Amino acid sequence: MNKTSIIILTVFSLYGCSSQKKLTTAPPFSINNPSYQQYAGGREESGTGFILQLAVDVEAGNEIKFLEVFFRGRVLEAELKEEGENLQIICNYKYTSEDKKPDIIMHSDPKEEVGNQPPGSINSKNADFPFDLNKDEAVVSYKVITADPQNNKVTYFKIMGIKNKPSRIYQ
Repeated sequence: MNKTSIIILTVFSLYGCSSQKKLTTAPPFSINNPSYQQYAGGREESGTGFILQLAVDVEAGNEIKFLEVFFRGRVLEAELKEEGENLQIICNYKYTSEDKKPDIIMHSDPKEEVGNQPPGSINSKNADFPFDLNKDEAVVSYKVITADPQNNKVTYFKIMGIKNKPSRIYQ
């Protein structure tokens, strides 16, 4: 290879890395007992979905704004709630008609099954999903609020070991 092609390859590889979201390993908070629970309402209009709960301990002297949580191919709004002296990030996701599996045709004649679509992966629902995560992982986006708004950059932190609580069925 000549020097020109090496330089071009180096520039393109560095350019590709700059568009990826970078994860921090030392956020100014800790997440305890992360869990999610699926639910189903007793009536059709109640719907079904899941609630993701992340108990948060913010280090003293820090003001943090939690923005979004990336979980199972979905981008969820991070809602901060106080329960006594504890803070929790709560993400409530209600399944929509887009989440439902389409009807498939099962027939003894394969020609009748032509319209069936092959199953997709978890992350196929949102092609713009920026992270490659396992089922028990999520990423939280946040800003540390400072006096200078120029320093309020979005940062990302990966959470692992999210526990699946038993489903809840409302009557």
